[in-house]
Amino acid sequence: MTFIFLAILLFSINNVLWKKNLENTSVTSLMAYRSFFTSVISLIYIWLFVDISLISFTEFSKVTLGSVSGVLGLFCMLFALKNISLQWIGIYNLIGVIFTALYLLIFENFDLNESVVGILTIFLGFGFFIFSTSKNRLRITIKQHFLLILMTLFFTVVSVIHWKNLISNVPPLVIIANQELIVFIVSLAVTLKTISSSAIKETISSKFSQVLLMSILVIGAFTSSLMGLKVTDPLVSGLLFLASPLTTILFSAYFFKEKVTTKNWLAIGIISLGAFLLHIQTV
Repeated sequence: MTFIFLAILLFSINNVLWKKNLENTSVTSLMAYRSFFTSVISLIYIWLFVDISLISFTEFSKVTLGSVSGVLGLFCMLFALKNISLQWIGIYNLIGVIFTALYLLIFENFDLNESVVGILTIFLGFGFFIFSTSKNRLRITIKQHFLLILMTLFFTVVSVIHWKNLISNVPPLVIIANQELIVFIVSLAVTLKTISSSAIKETISSKFSQVLLMSILVIGAFTSSLMGLKVTDPLVSGLLFLASPLTTILFSAYFFKEKVTTKNWLAIGIISLGAFLLHIQTV
C-alpha cells in the first residue's frame, strides 16, 4: 500500500512539473527531452535485469501497440494542458473509468445493469463541474474537451493492453522502456521538423535540471505503481489509485493558486462517488 501512495504522489508531482515547464517550452521538445532520460534509465535497467530474448515477436508487437496509444494520449494531454488548468486533467482521469467499463461491457460481456448507477453519477458530477466553471477562468473550449476525451480514450486503451501484457508475463521494465523509446522517437522527429535548432538548444540548456527531475520522478512512479500492484489486493489498489486525480486537483490549486469553489468541490465529490461505485461494480 505504501508503494501505491508513493506512486500517486510522484505522478501528481510529475503532472505539476509538466504544467510548469510547458509554460515557455514547446510540447514536443519537452517530450523528447524527458523521454531521452527515461529511455536511457529504463534501458539500463533492462540490460541489468531482463533477458529480452525470452520475449516473442507477438508479445513485443502487443507492447508496441500499447505504447503507440500511450504516445497519442500523451500528445493530447500535453497540448491541452499547455493552455488549461491542471484540474481538468484530474477530472478527465476520474471519468476515465467509464471507458474501462465500456470495454468490459463490449469485450468481456459485463452486465450493463451493474454499472448504470456509477456511470449516471459520473455524468451528473461532470455536467455540474462544467456548469460551475462556465463563467470563470477554468472554462475550456470544445477543442480542448475533445483533446481530453481523446487523451482519456487512448490512456484507457494503454491500460487495457498493458494489463493483458502483464498477465502474459511480459516484464514491466520492457513495457516502460518500449513506451519511453517510442515517445522519444516520435517526439524527436516532430521536434526536428517543426522547431528551430536554436530553440532546441535553448530548451536543452535551460531545462536540464527540471527535465532530469521529471524523468527520475516518472520512473519512480512507474516502479512504485508496479510494485504496489504486485503486493496489494487489486480491489484495494484500484480504489487507492482513484485518489491520484484528486491529488492532481489539490496540487493544481496549491501550486498554481487556482481557486476551487464550493460548487467545484461538490462536482468533484459527485464524480469521485460515481467512479468509486463504477469501480466496485466492475471489479
